[in-house]
Amino acid sequence: MRNILLIAVFALTVVVIYFIAARPSPTKPVIIPTTSLEESVCEEVSAQFGDCKRILLFDAQSHLVFAESSSGIIPVLTNNEFTNFKKFIYPILDFQEFKEEKQERGSITWQADKNVQKDYSIIYGFAEDNVKTIVITSEGNRQPNKFFLRDNLWVWYATFPKDKVKLPVEIEVYE
Repeated sequence: MRNILLIAVFALTVVVIYFIAARPSPTKPVIIPTTSLEESVCEEVSAQFGDCKRILLFDAQSHLVFAESSSGIIPVLTNNEFTNFKKFIYPILDFQEFKEEKQERGSITWQADKNVQKDYSIIYGFAEDNVKTIVITSEGNRQPNKFFLRDNLWVWYATFPKDKVKLPVEIEVYE
């Protein structure tokens, strides 16, 4: 009888230890933001530039959002989780400036923010429809991403995991 009692106590102890060890640990509560990233970026753009027409592109790999206002295109850096606005990238791509300087610069324009944050730089600009390929030769013949904006106008950009890009930027354009 004593052996049966010891076996029962041992079995009960094993079962209790198993349930304690197998119990899931408390998880971190999931916080759902009250506004979407699109809404919060548009609020920030409106506060800084007067209006926000629309969000053009979300690039999760680069942590970038491109917003359109009446004056131009504003690149916006988000946090690594791609949930919150972090900062504007200057200068903005200005529609009027692009239109006025067409004779001097041709079918493409570019801007560079050589130190957005530690280990992050960007080159970006406008290109017209006749520009088929862009190669950034000063940064190892890198081809940038691009997306269609409207009526003969594209936005192109390339991000770099380093503090500074080489200036002046050298670009080859193929039509």
